[in-house]
Amino acid sequence: MRVTVNCAASTGGLNHFWQSTGFTPAALLLDADMRQAMAYVGAVPHGGIAWVRIHYLLELVTAKDLGTPQPTYNWSALDTALDVLVLNRLKPIFELMGNVSGYFTDFTNGTQARAWVRLVHALAEHLIDRYGQAEVQGWLFETWNEPDVGFWTQGDEAFCAYYDACAAGLQSADPGLRLGGPGTCRNLSPTLKAFLAHCDTGTSAVTGGPATRPAFISIHEKGVRSHQEDLTPDSMGIVEREARVIDYIREHHPVLTALPFMNNECDPQVGWGTIHTWRARPYYAALVAKIINQHLLELIDGKGVDYALLSNDNGFMGTWGHRTLLTRFSESDHIDHGQADGHRDAPRLEADPLRRKAELIKKPVLNAMTLLSLLGDERCPVVGVGSPAESVGAIATRRGISQVAVLLYNSADRINAGGSDHVTLKLEGLPFEKAALCIYRIDEADPDPFAVWEQMGAPNVPTADEFARMRERQELRATEAPREVNIRAGSLALDLTIALPSLALVLLTADSGIRPERVAELRAEHYEGLTGATEVLLTWTGVGSRALRTYEILGAPSIEGPAERINTVDLLDTAFLHTSAGVDRVYWVRAVDYWNRGGDLSDPVHIEH
Repeated sequence: MRVTVNCAASTGGLNHFWQSTGFTPAALLLDADMRQAMAYVGAVPHGGIAWVRIHYLLELVTAKDLGTPQPTYNWSALDTALDVLVLNRLKPIFELMGNVSGYFTDFTNGTQARAWVRLVHALAEHLIDRYGQAEVQGWLFETWNEPDVGFWTQGDEAFCAYYDACAAGLQSADPGLRLGGPGTCRNLSPTLKAFLAHCDTGTSAVTGGPATRPAFISIHEKGVRSHQEDLTPDSMGIVEREARVIDYIREHHPVLTALPFMNNECDPQVGWGTIHTWRARPYYAALVAKIINQHLLELIDGKGVDYALLSNDNGFMGTWGHRTLLTRFSESDHIDHGQADGHRDAPRLEADPLRRKAELIKKPVLNAMTLLSLLGDERCPVVGVGSPAESVGAIATRRGISQVAVLLYNSADRINAGGSDHVTLKLEGLPFEKAALCIYRIDEADPDPFAVWEQMGAPNVPTADEFARMRERQELRATEAPREVNIRAGSLALDLTIALPSLALVLLTADSGIRPERVAELRAEHYEGLTGATEVLLTWTGVGSRALRTYEILGAPSIEGPAERINTVDLLDTAFLHTSAGVDRVYWVRAVDYWNRGGDLSDPVHIEH
């Protein structure tokens, strides 16, 4: 097939609305393995994952005298959890979810509703005092998760009163804070309809005035129901069910039509904890990209929706087949400790020594988020691809006159589908005469960590050498070293074979003549793995260069050197786990571009053992 991109034309700006993940419960953030996972999530370049949506954050808060005008609160566990996000440049979608000290049983009770207003007001003031007003105004606050199923038990009237109390508490602390909802999961459920009607024409149960309009409307639609079997996801069905909600709002509540819209649990299959091995393979990565493009074409282009966020709820801790971004090897179970229900009566993670020892391996779906982060900020028209329901698709973008990025995917909903398509990619109207060409792929021809693990005999607890072999295959890889190409009359044609399933990103970048910036804020944190070796996770602030070939991690026994590169494969993310023999070591990081120009070394970080 022939795919043509007009790089000189624009179909509008591209908001990277997919930069989100989520998990439950919030208490996981108190434990070492989730802290390490959030470092990897925050390491996706250019804010490729910016948001983390977490259930039961308020289960980390305790309080006394909630029914009185002067309650007292203990925020310490919540602070520890949120510090992990802020440290890694992540922003919470803060669900106001959790029965603090077990007090709240009926939000239609005025005393309890006023107590919730005080709680939320005090929470907002505390967050602003700790993290700053600008930071917290950049967060999103949301109602209780999925109030139309078992997470909420008080009924729709109480839910609307709860929403009124949330809005009153936040607005009284800072009118700049943004609250949305309802986060329902049943298509056009009575709870969703009641919430929309209340926000449109209802009266606040707290103030007696008009109900507060939400800052956004959130729902959940997924590809197929939970099941032990690998049911085939219906990717277009997700979009079609969202469209029903959008049409309902436009017909029945036109005053809410212009509100930003989000599906912040958009997963191929319900049930994070059911084993589906395709979640460890390129199939999942390609399907995520296809669903994003379907939303672009059908809802943003087709219906003019202000689409704010599309999130995969895949930030959990689990093994290959769980709905996670990383695979976790550990001495304890993946389903324990409240990931299933999120409540405080689950064992306290920080008290469980078995959870301290873990190893994390990136999955292809996390690399897909890195690929997506490399897209530009303006879309270019594409000719030659079929309907959004077809397997081959493309998202074509540019960034000013310096870079063109085209993401090609081959993704069929049917899990065992295979084959390949030959694609001639014709780029026209290129704004430069010469550029560096770099092509990245995620496909099964290039063994991913799961394939390596399986070839090793699928060990339950791999050796240090086996972990090293998996980590050799966990990073996003270019098909070849970047090379310079000449552009004739603004046109370039590339012949590509796109396997099913797979992702390929074609990057063309003009040489600015400027070497990369200096890497900043290099940090190091010790973790206890499973092999007995010393593990140091290095993280840093990424450079803004869009011509980045790799970060080089340099190590030496002392500040005097000699320094040698210790990452054996190229690295685009801003986190690297180094396993050493337990000797003192100094680390530096620098950025290297497509033309092998290196930026200045970061400040060193010294690790003593």
